[in-house]
Amino acid sequence: MTDYSKSDHLFLGFDLSTQQLKIIVTNEHLDPLQTYNVEFDSQFKDKYGIHKGVITGEEGEIVSPVAMWLDAIDYLFSQMKDDGFPFEKVAGISGSGQQHGSVYWSHDANNLLKQLKPDSDLSEQLNDAFSWEMSPNWQDHSTLPEAKAFHNAVGKENLAKITGSRAHLRFTGLQIRKFITRSHGKEYASTSRISLVSSFVTSILLGEIAELEQSDACGMNVYDINKSDYCNELLAVAAGVHTKIDGVAEDDPKYQKAIDDLKKKLGPIQPITYKSSGSIANYFVQKYGFSKDCNIYSFTGDNLATILSLPLQPNDCLISLGTSTTVLLITENYQPSSQYHLFKHPTMPKHYMGMICYSNGSLAREKARDEINKKYHVDDHKSWDKFDEILDNSSSFDGKLGIYFPIGEIVPQAPAQTIRAVLNKKSDDDYEVVKCELGENGFDIDDDALAIVESQTLSCRLRAGPMLSRSGYHKDDSKVKGNSDASSKADELYQQVTKRFGKLYTDGKEQNVDTLTARPNKCYYAGGASNNLSIIHKMGQIFGPVNGNYKVEIPNACALGGAYKASWSYECEQKNEFIGYDEYIKKLFDTDTELGGFKVDDKWLEYFDGVGMLAKMEEELLKTE
Repeated sequence: MTDYSKSDHLFLGFDLSTQQLKIIVTNEHLDPLQTYNVEFDSQFKDKYGIHKGVITGEEGEIVSPVAMWLDAIDYLFSQMKDDGFPFEKVAGISGSGQQHGSVYWSHDANNLLKQLKPDSDLSEQLNDAFSWEMSPNWQDHSTLPEAKAFHNAVGKENLAKITGSRAHLRFTGLQIRKFITRSHGKEYASTSRISLVSSFVTSILLGEIAELEQSDACGMNVYDINKSDYCNELLAVAAGVHTKIDGVAEDDPKYQKAIDDLKKKLGPIQPITYKSSGSIANYFVQKYGFSKDCNIYSFTGDNLATILSLPLQPNDCLISLGTSTTVLLITENYQPSSQYHLFKHPTMPKHYMGMICYSNGSLAREKARDEINKKYHVDDHKSWDKFDEILDNSSSFDGKLGIYFPIGEIVPQAPAQTIRAVLNKKSDDDYEVVKCELGENGFDIDDDALAIVESQTLSCRLRAGPMLSRSGYHKDDSKVKGNSDASSKADELYQQVTKRFGKLYTDGKEQNVDTLTARPNKCYYAGGASNNLSIIHKMGQIFGPVNGNYKVEIPNACALGGAYKASWSYECEQKNEFIGYDEYIKKLFDTDTELGGFKVDDKWLEYFDGVGMLAKMEEELLKTE
């Protein structure tokens, strides 16, 4: 039995994901005290006909029943009540929902929310609160025509410039266009408001429809991030009245009416704030014993909540090494690209979260490991010992890299392929990248171990560079701060690498001295492969963060980030002032002891030739889609 007696205030962090709802309990010291969760398949499979939390339809449609989420909230709160949980101590609630999903409210929704009675469950009372009973899941890929419409309307790069991302099949604006023009026109006419999954949960807890949260709203492809407002042209695409795509003239009354109608249904977007959205609905006070003073703080998207679970400061990177590789970073620079995502930061005004998602992560590394083990007749085919030995025995860049895509890649967008190359030095100022097969030019199967880790890391470094500010090279670093020699060395190496390779481009954009010489402040490594110290040590050498590398375990990161956000918001409200989130969280961690800091030999400068080589390989050798 968890002892809550020493805690004056408790905070709840929600994580509504595809397959489960999780709630984590923390106190005013941000100590995780208890976790509750319900897996949808185990509890609701028969009632809703789901598999792995979703219902799969035709032509790539993947949806979740909204009523199931309501049942999950009641189920967990009932479980907590049975455990004797002290709901009256909860001072604040926040959390996350799966990004990009949308919920369609009926015209009766607000009245039904305000009239909730404690003697019945949420799903029974809100049966008529939705114009469509489903919500598109992030795995949904039924919107290819809509993606083409968005790109044809404004261009792929321009769409990324406006909204922070190119059109992705799961994004809300595409789902809305499909809803209006192809699948549910009648239901759209009966829709009063459209929520994101994050604002849907906020709405349920408040007992009224909540405004969209700004950072999560960036994942819709209709929000102009620079202007902090909806983009009318993109709303026209989503509403099916775009002049170029749909043939509706701007002076046609139908054009502006459709835009205004969609804007009204989406509602205002709440700017980043610590202030509460309101106090918890009376339903939860009466049924479960919450204090009527319990505040509900805006929920955000799941990836955005993840960055709130760690003391990430500007220019910090979180590298998640799972089946795929995801790089999350905090930046003040709005440098968008169609190859990655930028969102407003959920707690730090004038900052952004960058997100780079690679399809090929552990699968590619495991394939190289298996071939090495086969060569050396290793009995345990899944052993990393030989692979790690090769990494550990390497010193500096040896001029061998590869593009290892066993499955099609997102970044850069390319089909499955494997390309190996070596660096041929023709003169001090003239290098060429030579494609080769295994066994040619000294490229042995052993070289794949080093080449795959180096290539994957260099790709992250190349794409993170534009988002990281140049000051990241100097900031808070006693060894290089104010050291003009360090800055001069980086500039000198930039001149050197461009002499050797010519102009360097990544995803069609020219790299410059600032983007190539930007360094992370700190790097954090999470996910399955972060347990392989040889891999993350090599990555740390290449990334070259100026203030250290850290291996982190972040179970329940989304829920924990939500609880931390609630605690931070509550503290700001008590003091009636904005407390910097990074500073607030930083006080609660000793990064050296709690977050697994590790030392590596800094090879950042030595990998400039690797940067140039990989950029040229992608530009000249890669087969793209």
